[in-house]
Amino acid sequence: MSYDDTDISDDGSTEKSAISRRGTLGLLGTGLGGLVTGTASASQGNGNNGKQPWYDWSADVDANQHAVSNLGSLSMSAGDAPITELAGSNLSVTDGTLNADSCAPGSIHVVTEYPGETLDQKVENVLKALPGGEDIPNQQPGHRIVIPAPDPDDPAAADGLPAWRVESPMVIANNTGKLVFDMGWTLIYATDTIESFFVIGPDEKTENITLNGGMFYAKENLERSFVDIQGVGHMHVSRMYLQNLEGRNTVPAGIRLADYHGSSELTVLDTEVTGCRDGLLAKPGSDDIPYGPAFDLDIYNWRGGGGEHSIRIDGGATINLDSIQCGGHPLQSVSESIVKLENSNTAVRKISIQNVRERHNAMGYHSGVAVADVTDGEGDRHDGVYIQNVDCYNAEVGTDLEYVRHFDQQNVRPRPVVADDAAGSTRWFDDGTERHQTHDSHAFHAGGGDEASFVIGGDDVRVPGDGNGAVLTTPDGSAQYRVRVDNEGDLVTEQVEASGGDRSGVVDSFEDGNLSEYDGATDAYVANGEPPVDDGESSLKNTSGGTAIITSTSGLPRYPQAGDTFAAAAARTATNSNLGIAFGVQDAQNLYFARVYPEGSSDRLQLYKRVGGEYTQLAKSSLSVETGVLYDFVVNWASLGDIDVELRDPDGNAVASVTASDETFEDGGIGVRSTGVLDNVRIL
Repeated sequence: MSYDDTDISDDGSTEKSAISRRGTLGLLGTGLGGLVTGTASASQGNGNNGKQPWYDWSADVDANQHAVSNLGSLSMSAGDAPITELAGSNLSVTDGTLNADSCAPGSIHVVTEYPGETLDQKVENVLKALPGGEDIPNQQPGHRIVIPAPDPDDPAAADGLPAWRVESPMVIANNTGKLVFDMGWTLIYATDTIESFFVIGPDEKTENITLNGGMFYAKENLERSFVDIQGVGHMHVSRMYLQNLEGRNTVPAGIRLADYHGSSELTVLDTEVTGCRDGLLAKPGSDDIPYGPAFDLDIYNWRGGGGEHSIRIDGGATINLDSIQCGGHPLQSVSESIVKLENSNTAVRKISIQNVRERHNAMGYHSGVAVADVTDGEGDRHDGVYIQNVDCYNAEVGTDLEYVRHFDQQNVRPRPVVADDAAGSTRWFDDGTERHQTHDSHAFHAGGGDEASFVIGGDDVRVPGDGNGAVLTTPDGSAQYRVRVDNEGDLVTEQVEASGGDRSGVVDSFEDGNLSEYDGATDAYVANGEPPVDDGESSLKNTSGGTAIITSTSGLPRYPQAGDTFAAAAARTATNSNLGIAFGVQDAQNLYFARVYPEGSSDRLQLYKRVGGEYTQLAKSSLSVETGVLYDFVVNWASLGDIDVELRDPDGNAVASVTASDETFEDGGIGVRSTGVLDNVRIL
């Protein structure tokens, strides 16, 4: 489509067009209700080839919502007859006037289309007009109430401004369907003393309510809160601006969650509150609510202040608070805590609080997060409080915790305060140093199993596990030694390979002279200094001459497991011709063992497993050993199930070896089934 801003008349003169291009397009625009878009054509009829004041259109025209004004007539291309009928479900002609009815769905309600001298009256009339739903007790679900800015001349407008007047609460009750309020950035004023702007679920639990947008203003004339929630399930509040314009602490709460009917699953997003004692207050409305008022409460990107607390929660469970901030102006700052948890009826359980901050110019106040007991020790204890990233420069303390168990907090500034009746862990920054403090005790776990590897208590440091100890490094860094105590209380020092987390070290060298760590036929053995001895001054010897199973699964400093290579010195004696070692011991009926067993005129190196008392030979090899000589069984117990057993002579030469693959046991104790001598069992 082309156009020109001038018209060349028959006499050659040039003049400005009487109708602009935009105005001409407007002939088909929102002057017809904003709904007429179609194919339009016109001919100049005077030989000017479509130049102004006429256009030659041969395409669809969209007026882009521009208005039609001063329209003289509308005619069809067939002739100049006036229009008396126009097709369209929402179009009609009455006395020469073209009318366009709204095409909005019946589920969308614009309050300007409803009667009322105030906004609350208009909303009340909208709610009354909602149709009933089939097979549900209350209104039909899925309706949207739109609150645009009013015309300043509307009787419900505030003082001639484009803002609404509210003189009574807008009550949402007995509605089990989804109901959405869309308010954009519409200004809404409390022009009389009222309880609240919105009251949700005063009679029974209301379901699925969304409040989206709106800038609400009060002047010390709200008796309870801007939004008062008394019983709701699945509610969303987003992008609301709730401002008390005069004085700190002069409105009790921005949003009050006072649970009378079992509220749950409230989500608040991108919302700001000023001039209220509590920006958000969750408090019990009834003693019959088991979980507390804040049940499944989620608040994200919240700024609130103007009183004592930004958020105060008196009981609840499964709560998430993220990006919580107080402002710098007196109407946006707090005097006590940004977040406070209380327990007047029920405690707070399972709450995550993170990213709590202040504006740089905030007023002085007590703490970023406070967890308090308001029952003098008579109420429930808070349980499961997890705090992260609290940075409150103008606060006296970062956090103030009491009467809570199972808490963890980290990245806190300034220094936190934790009472003696609180149990948990804290990491905070103090003069550039990160400090870590546990309240009660701190247990470190490494590897599998339930038992702690290292425990720091209030009065001592413990290494749990019978016979365990600490590994210390020499000043020159050339060696590491394990320091532990034996059963007599004497210190034992044994060298280990300096390899950080290496498991290497002695399992048992029988230096204590007793078998207190073993179960089974211990009467058939003795630990003494008679030869042969491989390490130290003592070794284990069989005195019965027959099969005698003894096992140890606890009490020794370490035990081999899959992934380790370990060794044990063993010998044949005149009393017992077998030599060997058991490992992976679960009990006397379930274990692996490697042994040398005399068979005819030679010997055999054998690898067995025993499961439920039944023996299975996994591998064997022929060899010959001497009596009274210590041989090393070297076992490479791979983590993927391969087991390699090599027998070495006193010079370290391999005499024989066997290999098998089995994953029946992956860890366990040690022991012997029958051996002449056993000594120096160690993980390499």
